[in-house]
Amino acid sequence: MLAELRRVVEKVGQAPSFDAAMQLLVSEIRVTMQVDCCSVYQADHDQQQLILRASDGLAQSAVGRARIKFDEGVVGLVARREEPLNIADVHNHPSFKYLPEAEEDSFNSFLGTPIIYQRELLGVLVVQQFQTRSFIDTEEAFLVTLAAHLSAVFSQVENVQKVTQPRVLHSSFKGIAGSQGIAMARSLLFQSPSSLGEQELETTTQIDDELTALDKAIEQTHSDVQKMMSRLGTELPQDVLSIFEVYQGMLNDAGFLKALRLKIKQGYTAVSALQLVRDDYLSQFEAMSDTYLRERAIDLRDLCQRIYTHLSRPHSIVPKQGKFVLVAEEVTATMLGDFPKSQLMGFISQRGAANSHAAILARAMGIPAVLGFTAEMETLDRQLLIVDGYQGLVFVSPDAILRSEYRQLLRDEEEINAQINRDLEQVACTLDGYHLELLINAGLSSDADRAESKSDGVGLYRTEVPFLLQNRFPSETEQFQSYLRILNRFKGKPVCMRTLDVGGDKQLPYFPIQEENPFLGWRGIRMTLDHPEIFLVQCRAMYRASLSQSNLSIMLPMISSIGEVERATQLLDRAWNEVLEEVGHSRSVTRPALGVMLEVPSALWILPELAKRVSFWSVGTNDLTQYLLAVDRSNAHVSGLYSTYHPAVVRALNFIIRQGKELNVSLSVCGEMAGEPLGVLMLLVLGYRRLSMSSFNLARIKYLIRRISIAELEALKEPLLASETPEEVAQLLQCYLESKDLMQLVRLQND
Repeated sequence: MLAELRRVVEKVGQAPSFDAAMQLLVSEIRVTMQVDCCSVYQADHDQQQLILRASDGLAQSAVGRARIKFDEGVVGLVARREEPLNIADVHNHPSFKYLPEAEEDSFNSFLGTPIIYQRELLGVLVVQQFQTRSFIDTEEAFLVTLAAHLSAVFSQVENVQKVTQPRVLHSSFKGIAGSQGIAMARSLLFQSPSSLGEQELETTTQIDDELTALDKAIEQTHSDVQKMMSRLGTELPQDVLSIFEVYQGMLNDAGFLKALRLKIKQGYTAVSALQLVRDDYLSQFEAMSDTYLRERAIDLRDLCQRIYTHLSRPHSIVPKQGKFVLVAEEVTATMLGDFPKSQLMGFISQRGAANSHAAILARAMGIPAVLGFTAEMETLDRQLLIVDGYQGLVFVSPDAILRSEYRQLLRDEEEINAQINRDLEQVACTLDGYHLELLINAGLSSDADRAESKSDGVGLYRTEVPFLLQNRFPSETEQFQSYLRILNRFKGKPVCMRTLDVGGDKQLPYFPIQEENPFLGWRGIRMTLDHPEIFLVQCRAMYRASLSQSNLSIMLPMISSIGEVERATQLLDRAWNEVLEEVGHSRSVTRPALGVMLEVPSALWILPELAKRVSFWSVGTNDLTQYLLAVDRSNAHVSGLYSTYHPAVVRALNFIIRQGKELNVSLSVCGEMAGEPLGVLMLLVLGYRRLSMSSFNLARIKYLIRRISIAELEALKEPLLASETPEEVAQLLQCYLESKDLMQLVRLQND
């Protein structure tokens, strides 16, 4: 019945509304399974009941009216047990409850299965027959399989129904928290009148005219991006502003431009050439499993759409006055650059991820954002919205009470943000006199903004970004110049550069690698050791740059064995000696220190051996958590299991800091945890004193540190390590924040 299964799922997924989807579902199942009745019940957890949402066989007058409590009836029993129930004579079952309004007297056999999505009961799917019999195994298996497939579709249409349901004063839906903050304003729906990709491919004989049109459109797009950079230049950190440099880089990419012109010379119009080249590039980007690189496909689509707009006709939807929340299928970085910051209060986007350029830009601009929601955009047009970027919540047409609550939160937020910005100028010193070292993670640009200038240096410089933005491996000279700029910018402060961390799930466009499981594949140090010619060039460039400054250290990513460190050290020795010989320096020149990232669990059991070979360790909490828990946090099916507060992660971090102290190894943390208030508390409880974070988190973390006591935190260590669940860990840390009146720094949704 695989074909029937696919047909039913596809039809339901394409239904225009919640009610239509449910009615289509029961009708299709009744015909496919050749039963006398099929019904679907929707779970109402607030009222602890199941509501008959659609039926083909029961009285239509009962739809929306018939209700069964979770603790009564055979349908309620399916919900409580969360497993299928196959009953030959349902009237004689002890849990049977008669619903007179449903007119179900003549149905004897009963088969029901729960509809569950990500551990949440969404409803119950039921088939019935007049005949008194047990349903056979294949029928039961089909219904269970169908319910499992439909769970995601059911969840989506349920979210749409929440937004459009008229009987509630306000409704809400949840997405991904893309940028923290709160916004309250009327929505502005962005819908492009025409999209690249909707056009039929066309050919032409006017080759020169099409080439001229393409050049003009690219020049106009260049101008658009430059104007955005000029307008936002005084508001954004240069590290973030360099997002637009990525667009300029693509517009200047020789391979991209050559491919466009070649298609036109083959007889395609400029629009068709743009569409063909874009699709070819997108297929490469979207095949990559690394979330950062997949998100670059958004940039490419955005750029090509903007070029297409100039090839057709430009348009603008910006209102002349008034503040608004932008609603779009996919918000992009340049889209944000189009709107005046004084009017744009926040945005919600159907597609997108927390590491997209739009999300990065929103965080830097202080614009709340929620991404990845499932509600239909048309239902949100010209609605009053509250965007809660802390919890990823959007409230539609909120009532007066909710509006009042969020207005107070906005006032509180403005007050604390003013204080946070003032504290940026102060030292990171706790109430009991402990000075902490706060560094930043960098990579998009070597320029420094105000936050970076107040940091203690660079704890992680991602050297792979320049590799990702080119259509070839950068030369030694190009790398040398790039590294020298960052070292000079942070003169007198430490700069830790991570060697090339690509391969596997971080594929270079010009060096693609296809793997079934990239997270366990050819990446990081594994790839560079297999290509010493690439590794040596980078190491030489780093060492050359270090000769004019004394602030460089080098870090090896994805270390899982001693052999990798020893082989890397051999190559580093060779690169260092070659540089000294070429420039004529004496052997007395101080060589940059070498360290490793602790992100592969196997490294935790060879720490004494690592300590003999390197000077420092840096904990990459993102990958370490992912590998310890065997959870791909970009996978929606299991992302809910990803938690840096998992007791296993807490105890692993405690083990690392204990080993570091015993072995006298310098230690830092450079994962996202180091930039989150609760994560910072946990790290300080365990004994970490050197943290590296994104520049836009620096002020907030400094504000936190200046209002806490290390002595008080150390008292939490024993209960922290004894916690048995992530919720216990988070609750313990939240209680401390509450005692310091600092909960406004973080909002966690209690599930």
